[in-house]
Formats: sequence, C-alpha cells, structure tokens
Amino acid sequence: FAPTPAVQTFSMHCSANYFSKRERSDLDVELPSGCDDGTYLLTLRHWLKRIEGHSFDDDDADDDADDDQNNDTQNRKRKQFDFIFYQSGVDIHANDRLGRLSVTSDGISKRNAMVFDFANRMECPLVVCMGGGYPKGEDWTSVIEAHANVYWEAHRYLADAHSKIVS
Repeated sequence: FAPTPAVQTFSMHCSANYFSKRERSDLDVELPSGCDDGTYLLTLRHWLKRIEGHSFDDDDADDDADDDQNNDTQNRKRKQFDFIFYQSGVDIHANDRLGRLSVTSDGISKRNAMVFDFANRMECPLVVCMGGGYPKGEDWTSVIEAHANVYWEAHRYLADAHSKIVS
C-alpha cells in the first residue's frame, strides 16, 4: 500500500522481531521485547485515540476550519474511512515462538474488543484477517484457538450490538 496515499496503515509490533525484510507502515509503533498486556493495551488505546482524532483528508484542510463551525466534528471523522482492515495477529501471545511479546489470551481478547469498539465508534466496516501465530512445539492447538477466538469475539460483539438495537 506504500505508494497509495488513500490507504493509511498502522502497525504495532515487537522492535526485536525482524527475521525478514520489514514492511513500513504509515504509523509504526515498536514495542519492547517481553511487552505485557498493560503496556500493549495502553499503547494501543493511545494510538487508536490519536487516529480517531486525526484528519487524514489533507486535500480538504483549508475547508476544515469552516466545516468545524457548520458540522459536527465527530461525524466528519467517522466518514473518513471506507473500511478498516484488521490483521489480528496472535504472534503477540506470550506462548508464541517468534513474536517476542508477552501478551496473554485475555490481553488479546481486550485488544480485539478495543479494535471492534474503535470501528464501531468510527461507524466503519471492519475486515478481520488472521496474522501471525507460531507454536513453540508441534502442537498448533493454542495458535488455532487464538485465531478462532478473534472470530468468536467478533461474532459475540456483533450479536451484542444487534441485541441492543432490537431491544
């Protein structure tokens, strides 16, 4: 996506985890090896708030000052994304062979909820894809469960949102 200004990319990853050519994002946030739930989630919360408050519409920068007086700022920000592509990597898990972070299963669930909430606040469709996840041994069960949980959590999030609308 690098040559495409209409696409903005954001990545949070371990600073010591480069075993192949690293792709650059528009916003790269490097985390220290061994980063735990607290640091990971606080960092994610900080950057999601910054992204939510940022205007990516540089072409309309001159019009923004006038629009602030006439339009609700939140509504304009919600309209700035066509969709969010969420690569829900589970290589951040403490039991991952390559990821070098120490995020627990509960931390990954909280991360997912933060991303789901962000997309909901932005009133933006969310595309969820798997990413990362490498077992320390031959047993892939924990990796498969971590990936499956992302989708179960998305399903529960949508079901809860739907039940609130219906009731």
